[in-house]
Amino acid sequence: MEQHTAQHTAQQYAPEIPGGPGEAPPRNGGPEHPRPAPPPAAGRLLADREREQLDARLQAALSGFVDGPRRAVEEADAVFDALSARLAELLGERRVALRTAWHGESTRAGTEELRTLLLGYRDLTARLLEI
Repeated sequence: MEQHTAQHTAQQYAPEIPGGPGEAPPRNGGPEHPRPAPPPAAGRLLADREREQLDARLQAALSGFVDGPRRAVEEADAVFDALSARLAELLGERRVALRTAWHGESTRAGTEELRTLLLGYRDLTARLLEI
């Protein structure tokens, strides 16, 4: 797996905060330069294509219930298993990336990077608690 620097990981998993692109810098002594834009769909774990494929499979299972109830339920179960496994994989990758950015003797993340990483942990945890 690719090694992440503290700054790269902090930027990649940081939530949108004031001072982002197109916004005036804060007047409270905050940074005077805009922050990098978050990656597209930063709030989603699954890529749009993956979500669409899983949704299409589930919709096909629902549509096929009348003709094959057992087959429809088996497919819905398979979709749920695939989604659960993929989410566990993606969350594991995020956890490793966040931890690698600050944990270990060779990593010396600064206060700003640590703050941004803490916000990343907070946001991911809050999203999981909403499930």
